[in-house]
Parts: sequence; structure tokens; C-alpha cells
Amino acid sequence: MALTENQQTPKGTLLQRILIEGREHWSQPGYDPDCALRFLRAVQCKTAELGRRVYASESEVAVFCNTCKSPACTGCGHWSTIQWQRERWCALPEGPYRVITLTMPNTLWPLFSSNPRLCRKLAEIAARVIVGYARVRRGVEVGVVPILHTFNGKLEFNSHVHALVTGRDLRRESGACIFFDRDQLMRSWKRLVIALLRAALQAACLKSQISHDEIEGLLQHEEIRHWKVHVQAFDGKEHFLRYAGRYVRRPPIAERRIMSVSNGLARFWYKDKCLGRRQTVTLTIEEFIDRWAQHIPKHYRHSMRYFGLFGPRRWNWVVETAFLLVQEKRRRPPKRLRWAISVQRLSGRDPLLDSRRVRMTFVRHLPPVFA
Repeated sequence: MALTENQQTPKGTLLQRILIEGREHWSQPGYDPDCALRFLRAVQCKTAELGRRVYASESEVAVFCNTCKSPACTGCGHWSTIQWQRERWCALPEGPYRVITLTMPNTLWPLFSSNPRLCRKLAEIAARVIVGYARVRRGVEVGVVPILHTFNGKLEFNSHVHALVTGRDLRRESGACIFFDRDQLMRSWKRLVIALLRAALQAACLKSQISHDEIEGLLQHEEIRHWKVHVQAFDGKEHFLRYAGRYVRRPPIAERRIMSVSNGLARFWYKDKCLGRRQTVTLTIEEFIDRWAQHIPKHYRHSMRYFGLFGPRRWNWVVETAFLLVQEKRRRPPKRLRWAISVQRLSGRDPLLDSRRVRMTFVRHLPPVFA
């Protein structure tokens, strides 16, 4: 019986179109190699350049292109977010949680934008502030999951930290809910961030376009200002996992926000929280890519870190007790969902069923084919 081959035909996204039109910009030798690699893989997603897999039944053959698994790809980022949310849902116990957001004045954003190594320390500083406050002020131990967030609606660099914090001591059955004082957290956060910048300045390793004296004057001015810290209380972990999932795996802008890509310009909208309505931003392709690139995590850099009771070593000692105290059965780590389930959820069609509704099985891999 003759075999028929069903070739996968991927549908390009607007973000892929932006990368293709601006390829000469991000593929030049002087561009960030990590960003260039992520962009290249996003362009190659679901094409023969990443290799293919062959599935077959008795009557048909189907060839599927591999995905890129790049944080610059909307499809792969969405599926990676689902995987991360499922894993965290099983790993974290139920109970009261706090979501603490620690921000800084916008005058300090350029300093952290120009110094990525210092920016990556912000999540650790936020965790130290929260764990130290709970231990010294309240006499309890908490688990902290800080997430460094570096962008706003206009894709501008805006460094701040969102942290999931346990709302009570997981080591005690009668542990009362913890009250977090925003002013005390703010003062500790401000002191440590200023100290980080000042130490880098004194060591002559702080990159900036302004002079040493101007930076010192800026730090002295920001030391006496009030920084914003928000504390929200939630009964469970669902809100944070849904919110944080938008930042730890996906690109910094959703596909639906891009209005048009034409004549070398990209137009997208964002919600202005001060005015309470949508605003439109128009950038050249090169400007859009440069704004996008500064929010892509470096290779082998973790977007999620765990401190306090959630620290990898400590959590292994208290995890059983934490689940017993909330009278919840500890869940097993979920199995990784197969790619066919992703396609079925998005399209409503199982890609591994042929025209006769017979399931196809894996046959072999095909090597990459470059144009």
C-alpha cells in the first residue's frame, strides 16, 4: 500500500516576522550572542532547520518539525509556562500566601540596565530582605520565591521584584498569619540596593554614561526618597502562579498586543495605568528588537530562585511536615506533557491520528535541513 506524507506547515507569528525583517540587525557580529541565538531559534521554530520527526501508521506517514524551546518564541514560551505552572502547583503546599512587590525609582533603571550582573542580584536581595524581616521581626521562617521583572508595557527597562512568600510558619501547626510591614521592608530594600550600587561604584565596575560624582549625587538623592513596596494577601498559590507565568517563560510582549508590522515599523498597544486606557507605541524594527533583547535571560541563568524554607536543601527537610500541617497529600511531580497534547489543545485535533483515525507511532528522526 502506498504511503502518503503529511507535511507540517507552520504559521508564522508577528514576532517571527519582526525578527525576520530585522535579521541583519541582530545577526551582526557585535550583537549579544545569547540574544542572537534565542532569536535565531525562534525564527527556525517548526521548520526543517531544527530537524524533523517521522510518525507513521499502516497507511500514512506524517513529518513534524521540531520546536525551538526558546524564550523568544510565543508558542514554546506558552507551553513552557504551562509545564512550569503544573510543576509548581504540585510542589507548593496550599495555605495563605503573600505577594510582595519591591520597586525602585525610575532614575535607577538605567544603572541596572547597563549592568546585568548587578540586576541579577536584585532577586537575591529581595529574598534576603523578606527572610530577614520574618526571622528577626516575627520570629518565624518563611519560604520565598522571588521573580525579577525587568519590563513594562512599553518594553522599557523597569527593574523590580515580585516575590511569593508563605503567609505563616510552615514548621508549626498553630502558626499564625504573618504581618509584613511595608515601611520596614522598604527601608531594608532601599538600603541594600543603594549599598549594591555604591559598592560597584567604588570598585569602578559600574557602567554608566554619567560621571562618578553624578552617580553619587543620584544615590544620595534616592536614599531619602520613599520607595514603593506592595504587599498583597492571598488564600492560595493560584493567583501568583498565573501572574508569574507570564514573565518567567514567555516573551515580554504578547502576540495579541502587536497591531501591525509594516514599512520597517512595529506598532503595539499597552495599557496606561495612570490614564486607565490603551496607548499606542510605534518603534522601528531595530528599536523593537533592542528593547526586546534586554529582557531575554542569559543562557543557563535561572529565572526562578528559591530562598528560606523553599531553598533546595532546607525544603527537603521540611516538605513532608509542611504538607501534613495543611492536611494535604503531597503530590508527585507531574509527567511532562507531550507535544501532541499541546497541538490538540490549540487546534482541537490530535496530530498523531491519521485520516482513518488510526494512531501513528514514532519511526525516526530526520537531520536538520538548512536553506
